[in-house]
Amino acid sequence: MGKRRTVREEIAELERSGTLTAQQASVLREAPRWSIEANELFAYLGGLIAAIGVTWLTIALVQDTSQLGIAVGMLIAGAVIGLGARLVHRPHHWRSRLAEALAVVAVGLITGAIGIFLNVAGLAGDHATTVATGACVVLGVLSSRRSQFAGTLIFVIATQVFVASLIGTLNLEDSLIAALLFIVSGAVLIAAGVSRIGFALSARVVGTVSYVLGTFTFGVMQDNVSTSIGALIIAVLLFAMSTRLLQLEVIAGGAIAVTLTTSILVSRIIDDQVIQGLAIVIIGIAMVIAAGAVNKKRRSS
Repeated sequence: MGKRRTVREEIAELERSGTLTAQQASVLREAPRWSIEANELFAYLGGLIAAIGVTWLTIALVQDTSQLGIAVGMLIAGAVIGLGARLVHRPHHWRSRLAEALAVVAVGLITGAIGIFLNVAGLAGDHATTVATGACVVLGVLSSRRSQFAGTLIFVIATQVFVASLIGTLNLEDSLIAALLFIVSGAVLIAAGVSRIGFALSARVVGTVSYVLGTFTFGVMQDNVSTSIGALIIAVLLFAMSTRLLQLEVIAGGAIAVTLTTSILVSRIIDDQVIQGLAIVIIGIAMVIAAGAVNKKRRSS
């Protein structure tokens, strides 16, 4: 696979071919990646404060009631904030982003209320959380392509909570399967983060963190060489994937995962710390030499 050109390289090529004038190319180079006005920031802050106020007021009114009363209060607060999001929304306007921010808060409150309702109905805490967040995952996936960021945030947050509660539901806390579930959820989020969804960066970052932590946990959960080798293979897969995606956060995560799992494996095989350090240095140098040989071969072909 050939080297992908950067935005600046693409602009330079279009300028050389005459597709862009020098002035147009300069404007594109100097344009900010994103911009936001002060009034929009104040609107976000005001909306957040109002949402917190509604939640606070509702909880204050029902705090001395039963668990069911708290769930009803959360449901009412979520409905009020959701209605506010609906009223604030205006297509193709900064107010649509404010509406999405309020929608995320509303979904969180309603999901929490549903979890409490299920728990009151007799479902265990982990089971109730799994059901409620599972519904959130579906909602997030369905809305991630149509929203600017709300659907993706709901999907990303709910996925991690869903996996954690599923581990508790299945009593997998001390098993390798728990680590594998976080690795799989990380891979799913990374894959979603390179598709056409809103705020894809959040999916890639959280997915990478989940993958790296899951890989590290897999490597240290059992004190034997085989699991360390397995963790290293999983880490190498992430790094190999990152070289194709060319997303900085995934590349960094893959590099960290490979470094950590290499260190774990070497420490399991070799007892002497000095030799461990030398072995890790040799592995790193060998990787650099191999990468240089591959690049040289690509240039000559």
